[in-house]
Amino acid sequence: MKKLFLCAIFALIGVTVARAEYTILYLIPFESDSYVSPSVKDCEEVEAVRSYQLMGFWNGAQMALDEYNAKGVPLNIIVRDISNNESKLRHLMENEELMREVDLIIGPFFGKLFSIAAYYAKQYQIPIVNPFSSRHDFLEDNEYVFKLVPSLEARPAMIAFLAQQSEAFPIIIYGDSTASHKEMSAYIKYFKDNHVSYMITPNASTVVSNLQKSKPQFVVTFYDNPAQNLIISRNLLFSEKIDNLTFVVPETWLESKTYDIEYYSKLNLHFFSDYFIDFDGDMTKTFVYDYTERFGTPPTLQNFAFQGYDITRFFVEYLREDKDIDRVKTTPIAYPLSFDKSSHGGFENVNVQFLEVRDNEIIPSQY
Repeated sequence: MKKLFLCAIFALIGVTVARAEYTILYLIPFESDSYVSPSVKDCEEVEAVRSYQLMGFWNGAQMALDEYNAKGVPLNIIVRDISNNESKLRHLMENEELMREVDLIIGPFFGKLFSIAAYYAKQYQIPIVNPFSSRHDFLEDNEYVFKLVPSLEARPAMIAFLAQQSEAFPIIIYGDSTASHKEMSAYIKYFKDNHVSYMITPNASTVVSNLQKSKPQFVVTFYDNPAQNLIISRNLLFSEKIDNLTFVVPETWLESKTYDIEYYSKLNLHFFSDYFIDFDGDMTKTFVYDYTERFGTPPTLQNFAFQGYDITRFFVEYLREDKDIDRVKTTPIAYPLSFDKSSHGGFENVNVQFLEVRDNEIIPSQY
C-alpha cells in the first residue's frame, strides 16, 4: 500500500494536459517536498496522513473532470503541489506566460499562501477559489476571490430569520458571556446589530425557567463537553417544555457517545454543518461506487473527495457560463454553493446547512 501511495502522490505533481478552451490551475498541498512514508497498517491510519486526505480532494476533482471529458468539454488541467513553500508559490504565480493561459485557480488551501495567490490572481484578473477557510479578510478589495465556507454570521442570521417566522423570541443563548468563544461572539454581535431579541444564561435551570411551553422558542448552546451536555439535556427533557423547542447545538454533539441518536430526536436537536450527504440518494450511490472502483477506497468527507467533486463541477460550469455566477446550476452531493458578492470585494457562499435529528435520522431542517 505504501508503495502505491507514494507513486500516486509523486505522479500527480506537475500534471498538465494539452491546451484547451478552459484552463484550471489546482494548487493542492500534497506535501511531496517533505513527504515521509508513514507506517500504515490500515485505512484509518492512511486517512490520518494530510497528503492522503488532500489527494482525496484531487481524486474527487478527477471524477468530475472525467465527466466533462466524456462530454467533450475542452479543459486544460494543471496541478501543482503547493503546501507551505512561499517562494515556490511566488515563482509559480510570477510566471506571466503561464498565468495568461489560466482561467481559474482552485487553492492554495492554507491561509497565508492563499492571501499571496489571491494578490497575484487580482493582478492577472483570474477568479480564485478558497475551498475551506472561514477567514473573511480574503474577500476585502478583491473581486476575484470566491470563499466557499460561509461566515459565522450566516448562522445567527438564519436563526433570527426562523425565529421571526414563528415569533420565537427571545432567543435563549446557553453559554458564558465572559468566555472567549468566536461563534458565540458572532451570534451576540449579529443579534445586537440587527435588534434581535435574545438573552444569555450560563445556567441550565434558568434556560428552562425562561421557556414557554405554549410558544415556539430557540435555545442555542455553545457548550461542548459531556458534563454540560448532560446537564442541559436532562433539564430540558424533564421540564415538559420541549414540544415547541428548537435546540441548536455544536455539530460535535453528534459524535458524542453520551446519548444515542434516538435521545437527540426527543430533544429536537438541530445543528449547522458545512456539508450534508444523503447516502441513500442515487447520485451519491453512483459516485461512491464509481470512486471506489477507480481508487480502491471509498470517498469520505474526511478525505475531501465529495468536496473536490462538487467544487470542480460548480466552477467548470461557472467558466462555461461566461463567469456569470447567477447562471450556474449544479446539483451537489455534499457542498451546496450559493454566492453573495461583497460590496467592496469578492464572493462568499451563503448556503449554510441547517440540519436536524428526526425519526432517528439526520436530515435537512424542515423549517
